[in-house]
Parts: sequence; structure tokens; C-alpha cells
Amino acid sequence: MVDLVVRAANATTVVDAQRLVAQLRGFSGVRSAEIVSALTPVLGELDLLERLPVGPAQWGQELRVEFSAAPARTELLAAAAEIAAAADRVLAQPCRAVPPPPMHGSPLAAAITAGARAMILTVDPSRGWSALSDSFTTVLGYDRHRPGDYRIVDLIHPDDRPAAVAMFLTCCSGRHPVGTVDLRLCTATGRWRIIEVAARSFVDAADVGTVAFFGIDVTRQRETERHARVEQQRLARLVETMDDGLLLLDEGGRVGLANLAAHRLLDTGLAGPAGEHRDDPLDWAAVIGRVVERLDPDSPRAERLREAFRLRTAIVGEELPLADGRVLEVDLVPVAGPGESDSGTLVHLRDTTARVAVRRGLEERSRGLEERSRGLEERNRALIEATALNNEFVATVSHELRGPLSSVVAFAHLLGDASTGELSEDQRTYLDVIDRNANRLLRLIEDLLLLSRLEARTLQLKPMPTRLPELLAVAVAERTPAALAAGLDLVLECAGGPELVCDDTRVHQVVDNLVSNAVKFTPSGGQVTVRAGPTEDGWTIAVADTGVGIPAADLPRLFSAFFRGSNVAAAVGRQVMPGTGLGLVVSRAIVELHGGGISVASTEGVGTTVTLSLPSRPARNGG
Repeated sequence: MVDLVVRAANATTVVDAQRLVAQLRGFSGVRSAEIVSALTPVLGELDLLERLPVGPAQWGQELRVEFSAAPARTELLAAAAEIAAAADRVLAQPCRAVPPPPMHGSPLAAAITAGARAMILTVDPSRGWSALSDSFTTVLGYDRHRPGDYRIVDLIHPDDRPAAVAMFLTCCSGRHPVGTVDLRLCTATGRWRIIEVAARSFVDAADVGTVAFFGIDVTRQRETERHARVEQQRLARLVETMDDGLLLLDEGGRVGLANLAAHRLLDTGLAGPAGEHRDDPLDWAAVIGRVVERLDPDSPRAERLREAFRLRTAIVGEELPLADGRVLEVDLVPVAGPGESDSGTLVHLRDTTARVAVRRGLEERSRGLEERSRGLEERNRALIEATALNNEFVATVSHELRGPLSSVVAFAHLLGDASTGELSEDQRTYLDVIDRNANRLLRLIEDLLLLSRLEARTLQLKPMPTRLPELLAVAVAERTPAALAAGLDLVLECAGGPELVCDDTRVHQVVDNLVSNAVKFTPSGGQVTVRAGPTEDGWTIAVADTGVGIPAADLPRLFSAFFRGSNVAAAVGRQVMPGTGLGLVVSRAIVELHGGGISVASTEGVGTTVTLSLPSRPARNGG
């Protein structure tokens, strides 16, 4: 053991350190010893396991030694610590670029190596690294014959360095790493290229003593694969969320694809209540056979289905009345593969029970019922037209008022400009009243116009990937001056999370409205807190205040147009501008247009919390 400690103190390369680790494994009382990634699952008895960091923390490597008994751990722990310190020391030594060594042997071999498509690099643990192929220069832009004063690890993306170091450590132990690793390398122009890297160890070869890395530029291939995965996932989500059932049968009649709706419509028993289906093995032939058996075996419908399945012919809109009273409509569509060869059949299922019931009911109705139905349709049409006229009226009046009011605001600002002449204190007070009330009317008109578009379903969302923490930070920053002026503490507590696909302008409008209300109705010395965090299927945002609160009797009417709480005039220690009574109505409409929800919890005299839930993607796009 003393010899092991001495050798650890004199180790100069990673190969030396790995040989010391191998020697440590040979001691009695050591079950295993290896330098591994710190993320590798921990196995064995934790009391007998020692984990010693190796190299910079961001590389994530450690010497993991498992002892067989406590006495062995006590006896050998010092030696293990010295080996870890040696590995840590030699890993920290710079591995600089050196000119390629002369190629001995066949000139043909040298020419093939230099002209290889793969980037070929060798790392001599005691000397440095060299690029042997011209593709290193072609792909990354560095002159391999006159390399700069940099380490090879400096070219690797920080997030990929742990994998590269782990591969190098494996090679320094005399073993070949299994498989390949994708590493992002920085080019001479500062761009990142994805290189698929394989490594081979020659450290135990007396005439070589190096580690060889072979890299292929797969940047375009990985980007293509990523796009393909995204499209495949998008298509899979689309198919899985369809209300219609889809089955894809291969040429042998075996089901290769079945969405949740197909499981539900065919009553396979594998559709769960949470909107998923288990991937248990299922005899689809028997499932489809049971459906056909529920039909009259002598009916032309059953015979047509059998012939269609057998001959791969198309059938569209075939109705299947089942014994449980449901009616399924079936389309059979032959699918042609490459070269127009037969690749199976697409089965499209729809539950048309309600539609068939309506159709049959209409057929049985008398002429009088038909007349009543027409009258009801006319009344509905009239109601729709009246609603449309109302929305058009509101939009027209609001539009006509906005222009004059904008002029009032603009000219009020001009009158208040010092360059137009000095104003008395009373005159400036009058101008402030004009400006404040004109702006209030403008906000009311804007809310009316937006509410009209929401009710008419003409508002189109513009969803895009959005960093919600940044959006909330902007919204809070915009309201911070008002909060400070009111003597309030405005706090943002937002956890990190995935991007939210939403109309960022509309979501900002909702958050700004809620924060503005909270600031407006919170007395001086209070606090307004904006909290946000990701959920399983989206984000949750909560705006909480320690303000005057809302009476319990007012809560059911809180989302009614033009409604304002009965205690809005409660003293908050300062003058506040009265609201329009449309903010929460508009906010709820925008949130619901995204497919989310909004709720309010409040206690009078204690405070209010408004909570938004937004899905990862909008449920629809308005209109």
C-alpha cells in the first residue's frame, strides 16, 4: 500500500493514474475501483462505498471505490484518496496541441490517413494532441500543421466535456469505449459542429502509447433527424388526440398503429380514464372479428366488409350498428407503399350514434314538428344576428369614440407642455383631470373593442415559443414604479421551466391587468407577489396581494362585465383611479382562448389571489 501511495505521488499522466486504479482493484478487501461519471447509478452498500471527486467539478468524474468490509475501508482509504488526488492533478495538466508526428512506414498509409473523411486525432497523455487528417482543417477551420496554443478540451462544448473526458479516461485504462458519442466542437469562426466520435486505446502498445479519436461531421444529419423526430412526434400527438379512431393494418392484417379513440370505440379494455392506453399485447384480429360478428352474418354489409378486408378494396361511410346500441361509421382505405405496392389498409372509425339517432328521429317526425324545428332555427338565427349586430354596434361606437378621445389626450398634453406657456395651479389641475378621465375612457374603449372581438370570435392568437420567466419579469418591471410610489413591495418568484407556446402579447396583457389591480387595491406597506412555475401540462401563474380583498357576496359576479366590488371605495391610504369593470372579463376570455383557466380566491380585509393555468400550447387559435 505504501508503494501505491508513492507511485500516486509520482504519477505524471492519466495512464499512470488508471494503472494505479487497476492496481487498487487487486487489493484484498476492494470489490471494485473505477473512475466513472458522477451521474452513474450508485450500486452496492453505501457505507462501504467511497466517492472521491476527480478533475474539475464541471467534468463530473469521480473515483468510486467499493470495499468489502469496514476494516479494509479504513486501511485502504488513504491510498484511494492519493490515487484520486493523482488523477485530479494529471487531468488538470494542460494537453496542448503539438505538430503531427512524422508518419513512419508506408507512404500510402500516410496519404490515406491525411486524406481520410474522418477527423483523426491522437492524444499522447505525456506530450499533447495532434490532428493527423486534413478533414480537421476542412471541418473546423484550424490549421492542423500549425495548431494554436489551446487544449483540445477547449474546443468542446462545456455541456459535452463530461462525455469526452469519460471516453478519454476509458481509453487511458487500456479499454476501448463502447459505441460513439456526439460532441459539439467550436470552429475557427465560432460556430458549433456536431461530431460523432469513436475512440480507440493504444496506450498499452509500446510503440504507440496514444489514444486515437475518429470523428465524422454529422451536423446536417442530426438536424435532419431532429426535424424528423419533431414532425413524427407532432403527427403522433395529432393522431392520438383525434376523436376518430384510426387503425393501420399491414398486408398481413396485423395492426401496426391504433390510437386511443380506436381502443375506446372498439371497446378493447385498454383505454385508461386519464386519456392514455396501455401497450399490452392485443389480438386485434379477434377484436375486429367480434365487431363483424355483432352484425347480421347474412346482411350485405357484413359480406362487403369481409370482401374489403380480403381484397384490400376501399369502403367509405359504411355504418355498423352494434348490439350495445352504438353505430360506428367505417372507412377502409388501401395504403400504397414505395413503388405503389400494397402496404395494408387504413381503418377510420367514427361514432355516429348521435347523428344516426337524429337522422332517424327527423325521419319519424311529423310535418308539424318540422315546422316547429324551422321556427326554432329562425329564432336562433335571429338571436345570432342580434348578437352580431350588438357586437358590431359596440365596435363601431368604440371606434368612432377612440379618434376624438385620442385628440383630446394629445391636445391636453400639448396644453400642459411648458413651451406653450405657463399654467396656473388650477389650470394644471384641470388638465390633469382631463388627461386622467380621457385616458380612462380610452382604456374602456380598448377593453370594449377587445371584448367585442372576443365575443365575436374574431380575435386571432399569434402563438409562438415564449420564455415565461422573461415575460413575467418585464410585466413586473413595468409596474414596479407604481408599486414603489404606493409604498408596496412587488415581488416575482418564478421557477425555471420549458417554453410556453402562447400569444405573448395577450398573456402579458392579462398579467399586467392582474398586477395593476393588485397594486391598486393594496394599502401602503403591503405586498404583491407574482408566482409562476411549470406543471405537468403547462404553467401556473398566481398574483397574490395583501389588499382590501373581495366580499364573499361579490365573488360569483366577479367575471361579469362592468361589475366592480362593493368595497372598491375602501380606503387604501391613497387616491386610486376607478377601473372599467372589464379587466377580469377580458382576462378570462384571453386565458380561455388559450385553453386555460382562471380562478379567484379572496378574503375581505386579508387579500386576494388570482390563479391562471395555461396549457403548453393554445387549445385553439380564436376566430
